[in-house]
Amino acid sequence: MTSYVARRVLSTLPVLVGIMASVFLMLHLVPGDPIMLLLGEGGVASPEAINALRHELGLTDPLPLQFVRYSGDMIRGNWGRSIRFNRPVLALLIENGRYTIELAAAALVIAVAAGLPLGILAAVHRTRWGDSAAMFVSLVGVSMPSFWLGALLIFAFSLHFKWFPAIGQGGLNRLVLPGIALAFAPMASIARLVRSSLLETFGEDYVRTARAKGMAERVVVMRHALRNALIPVITFFGLETGRLLAGAFVVETVFSRIGLGRTIVNAILNKDFPVVQGAVLFVAVLYVAVNLAVDLSYAVLDPRVRFE
Repeated sequence: MTSYVARRVLSTLPVLVGIMASVFLMLHLVPGDPIMLLLGEGGVASPEAINALRHELGLTDPLPLQFVRYSGDMIRGNWGRSIRFNRPVLALLIENGRYTIELAAAALVIAVAAGLPLGILAAVHRTRWGDSAAMFVSLVGVSMPSFWLGALLIFAFSLHFKWFPAIGQGGLNRLVLPGIALAFAPMASIARLVRSSLLETFGEDYVRTARAKGMAERVVVMRHALRNALIPVITFFGLETGRLLAGAFVVETVFSRIGLGRTIVNAILNKDFPVVQGAVLFVAVLYVAVNLAVDLSYAVLDPRVRFE
């Protein structure tokens, strides 16, 4: 397994380098000057001060040289300093990114806790009322945008019932509403995926053998069928990571939460190159790590899976 992990990590390096190069070039093609945004507000900065700061930040060097220097710094763990805030980029991303990761993790827990029972209910009660009810909830979840659901949740459970705070972060109670808003779509997808995977697994020989031995249906479903049926669901988690992070940016805006979304938007508007580049690489590394963990989890769920 160690050699497999090493090969997977090495295979992701060209992808990360390509992402870094693409973001670097696109940011430099965007009109505007970060130094003018930083010092030139109101025309109070002198041309000498602007040129001095541009030279100090290395923005006068050719683009290939800037990219080589930037890549070398990233490899050494020096992600640069924010032009806008004059703070280390990595510290800024960790400070704000933990709220986004916290929200995405909460949404994933809620999605699994709700989607898994719905999928099992729909598979066990196929073509009956349980199946119809579960699939109706799934259809609503897939169809409803997270920002619209977030606004409804704020109106109902914060303004009307006053059960949960509407905005901000700082406790589990402030994660409930944004977590539900972000979790509804993946919850619906998980329910539909568990249903279809279980129905396929019910036709396998080992499931028919377990039933023929007189095992209770609950034991057949939970102990024999569900474990193998979860493999496609685990694969879905890896693919869903990117959508959860992207959806978290929208939900953070609706609930006025600090996170990577607001950090990236402000950095783009201010052409804060180091922050945007660092944030994109931060999300890319997180996505790669989650998908690697998903691949390794296959061996836990299915003993037939071996890594060579």
